[in-house]
Amino acid sequence: MTRTAIAIATAIALFAFPAHAQDYRAPRSSLGQPDLQGTWTNETATRFERPSEMAGRLIMTPEEVAELDRRTEFRPAMRVNGEPRTSLITNPPDGRVPAMKPGAAPDPRYYTLKPGEKVTDGPELQPIDDRCILPIFNNAGPVMLPLPGNSNYQIVQTADHVVILVEMIHDARIVRLNSMHRTDGLRPYLGDSIGWWEGETLVVETTNFPAGQIFRGSWINLKVTERFTRVGENRLHYGFTVEDASKWDAPWGGEYEFRPAHGPITEYACREGEISLPSMLRAARIAEAAEAE
Repeated sequence: MTRTAIAIATAIALFAFPAHAQDYRAPRSSLGQPDLQGTWTNETATRFERPSEMAGRLIMTPEEVAELDRRTEFRPAMRVNGEPRTSLITNPPDGRVPAMKPGAAPDPRYYTLKPGEKVTDGPELQPIDDRCILPIFNNAGPVMLPLPGNSNYQIVQTADHVVILVEMIHDARIVRLNSMHRTDGLRPYLGDSIGWWEGETLVVETTNFPAGQIFRGSWINLKVTERFTRVGENRLHYGFTVEDASKWDAPWGGEYEFRPAHGPITEYACREGEISLPSMLRAARIAEAAEAE
């Protein structure tokens, strides 16, 4: 095995087994599973990728933590095992999304405009969040990324499924336990998630992503593996690995911790056809009529 292969294998192994507390044992659900149920939040001011001014450091300085935490109690610096992190990405060690390998190109977007077509021609051409189908920036996951608000999630467990209810835009991701990925060619809005228990950890593997959920340039061959482990009464460790052999030479990913949300999931009153979308289309028609005069 080459030195490069050894380094990659070591990095993946370290990432797959994060250094969170191992002496805590989660309470059990009525089914005997580790109980992950509850309402959690991942809101934070910590960035997905490491800022250049924090390059080379996994941990924030006390001054950086104080600056982030003083802004609001709802978006504190993200901590993992008590350590305030400089980014949610931890693999590769620079905390940045790796560049695609030579010759690779981003997968096509979900819709390519035809000659003479405009994004304002109809509702189907509008962004997926404006249509009230999914939130922006993969807030519903996978990967589950925080937004400045409404980043709350309720986890419900049954014998055969785990459901993750997302406050924004009130999406429910259904994870089928001990199942196989679908082979019918369909690509659900949130991908196709299957899961299994490895000791105290719920492992969730998602494939079959739709183009509307393109993640860092990948969706056709994208695979995301998530690991949920309750590591304290008020701490739910979340690790994620992103893979696409057609785009990157090696998997990459990161980790953070959910904490209890301030309250239950509330209604996010967004629905397809609400007043914003018709208003945008109406404004486009008025502009076109004015140009035709």
